[in-house]
Amino acid sequence: MEIVDTVYLIAYLRPSDPLHTKAVEIIESLGNHRKVSQASLIELDLLMKSRGFTIDERLKTWTLLEKIIPIEAIEPVSPQDFAIAVILAEKHGLDYFDALIAAQCITRNAKPLTTDKEIIKIVSKGLKEELSKEWKTIP
Repeated sequence: MEIVDTVYLIAYLRPSDPLHTKAVEIIESLGNHRKVSQASLIELDLLMKSRGFTIDERLKTWTLLEKIIPIEAIEPVSPQDFAIAVILAEKHGLDYFDALIAAQCITRNAKPLTTDKEIIKIVSKGLKEELSKEWKTIP
């Protein structure tokens, strides 16, 4: 499985983005083996809000994405993902959303679709067993 990071959602929505063509290919091929992280959708909305998008602009964006991203192509964030993300953020220095995406990839043996070197690096370390043990030892 592949899990799509926020960078490709943003690039999909911005035709001027250098990653736009690749983003179109990625977003338009979502399905059972390629999913958008639920965390990416939340991060996208927070980015739009913090960058001053109007209510109408945000609604227009979500209306478009609802037509393009089928519900079964969204990878939900589980409590285990949050627990692993806490460890990744605190002990490995990832930011909040990067840690969630990385946690999803680690727990599902998935490939991250991102340009974020930190996510790629942490996922490639093969920390699943170590992180799972650490999470389960927390009282």
